Amino acid sequence: GVAIAFGNVLIPALIKRNFPHKAGFVTSLYSGIMSLGAAFAAGLSVPLAIEMDLGWRGSLGVWALLAVFAIIIWIPNIKRIKRLPPNRSFKVAMKKLSGSVLVWKMAFYMGLQSAAFYVILAWLPAILIDRGFDASYAGWMLSLSQGTGIIGALFIPVWAGSRKDQRLVIVSLIVVELIALIGLLLPGLGMIELWVGLIGLVLGGTFGLALLLIVLRSNDAETAAELSGIVQSIGYFIAAAGPFVVGVIYDLTAMWNYALILLIILALVKLVMGLDVGKDRKV
Repeated sequence: GVAIAFGNVLIPALIKRNFPHKAGFVTSLYSGIMSLGAAFAAGLSVPLAIEMDLGWRGSLGVWALLAVFAIIIWIPNIKRIKRLPPNRSFKVAMKKLSGSVLVWKMAFYMGLQSAAFYVILAWLPAILIDRGFDASYAGWMLSLSQGTGIIGALFIPVWAGSRKDQRLVIVSLIVVELIALIGLLLPGLGMIELWVGLIGLVLGGTFGLALLLIVLRSNDAETAAELSGIVQSIGYFIAAAGPFVVGVIYDLTAMWNYALILLIILALVKLVMGLDVGKDRKV
């Protein structure tokens, strides 16, 4: 968990430092491959443990090999990372950043998009099973959302990175998200595959966009690292509450519609935050 957190925070800084003119493309590669890796891990871990008789220890060991592979790739590339001495202390940077309204809006945008992602990841199968679908179908729908998320993660940051102002991208994603959530809220409409595919596409794209905004709103790599740290720390603190809050709502009401309504409200709040963080300016 600590290692993944460091990686998430530092990658936007490396993109800003090494690929300042290709930020959208490189962010798309990073977020898209990360989504693809997550989808493979989710789909293959149980077959590795059970069907290949490796057990949970063997299954974990397979994914540990990827870390070894990453070390082999990174060792010769460490010298290619451009390094500059820090211009200020971390304490001073955090004090200044925490006093910025824009930084807090970016943190809430990051947190709300991640909260929606984790809620869908945790509860989508339960919602569909409650609607009368079997567990197999519900599992495939979760896989569909993860698959379309890869498409969103690959293409949305490229689109956003080609523009100086990202508000059109943000508004477009929120509109599609609202349509998909309303579709899930009204089971009589049918077309579950369409709504699930759209919500996956949007959430995958929004994650990549949130990372890209950290790069685009920073003047330099040092600011990008500091901004990434504070935005993702606050953001994931918000996001971590999402699945728990939705579970409590269902326990109290025995209805999933209230949870979907909550996601709609969060999407509208995310729209308000996004209209400001999408403007072409620097922290």
